[in-house]
Amino acid sequence: MNTKQLKYFLATADQGSITAAARELDVAQPAVSLQLANLEHELKTKLFERDFRGVELNDAGRMFEEYARDILDKMDGAKAALLGSKDVYQGKVVVGLSQSCCNVLSIDLLTELEHRFPNIELTFKIALSNSVEKWLSEEKIDIALTFDAPVHSSAVRAIPLIKENLYLYISSQPKNPAYSELAVFGSVEFNDLQHYDIFLPGKQDALCKMLFNQAKKNKIPLKPKPAFGQLMTTLYYVTQGFGLVVLPSSGVFHLESSKQIRAINIVKPKLQREVYLQIASNKSREKAVNVVYELIREITANAHAQNNWRGELLDEKYAQTSVIEVSKFVQE
Repeated sequence: MNTKQLKYFLATADQGSITAAARELDVAQPAVSLQLANLEHELKTKLFERDFRGVELNDAGRMFEEYARDILDKMDGAKAALLGSKDVYQGKVVVGLSQSCCNVLSIDLLTELEHRFPNIELTFKIALSNSVEKWLSEEKIDIALTFDAPVHSSAVRAIPLIKENLYLYISSQPKNPAYSELAVFGSVEFNDLQHYDIFLPGKQDALCKMLFNQAKKNKIPLKPKPAFGQLMTTLYYVTQGFGLVVLPSSGVFHLESSKQIRAINIVKPKLQREVYLQIASNKSREKAVNVVYELIREITANAHAQNNWRGELLDEKYAQTSVIEVSKFVQE
């Protein structure tokens, strides 16, 4: 059982309709149906009576409703106690991070701050991991997300956040004949990457270093194509069917969901890299900075649970219980 299931359950109970609940939650209707099915399976009882007019709580559902509202109220109270009142916390916070991390975190982080801590002003500074690390050491930023283990004493608090998977991404409709065979592949061995032109960032980028180090271990060459600098521009070229790129899901989950791009697993070896979250020592006592730090941890766990940031979640403070895959229990 997780908070998403409870929220979806209460929204459905309030709206009297799964369709209306989906509109209220701004999610797809099948997502609501799946969460309700998972919840009822876990509780081993039906919670709703369903007919052509919609849904209505049954006796078990009405009993569970009281507990669900109480659980969510207590969780909101716990978060408020940990993070403090939104009227007290204010100030400016600067976060340094990569383009892919910004892609998966920025919207949810800004949205949460707007609703819960509107007096905190957040700024993102986007750059390569080594530049972000330098900014942290020079006290130009308050919080850093990097791909290298912390080495500067300026980071008073540093935790491994997630070990993200790296994939080879290709357009759903590749136009380059050289990529046609990849259109049906579910996985590709690392050694086979030597046969394809792949968009790669500059040599100072952590991802580029990782790929070339692995290629050196495997004694193979790589055929890099210079990326366009901005991730969005490179991805547009890939979605049009004219290129390949190696990235974590955090950088492209929005394109995966719209089926403009798809992931090919890289195997032998599987490629992963750790993302670290660091807070500057000179900012460790600032309440606004600590709020943003905690929210990044929470949103990372949410993104991981939603399959938008795939890999091994290393920071388990806000980890969510795995959702039951209801299809496993459906008899054919």
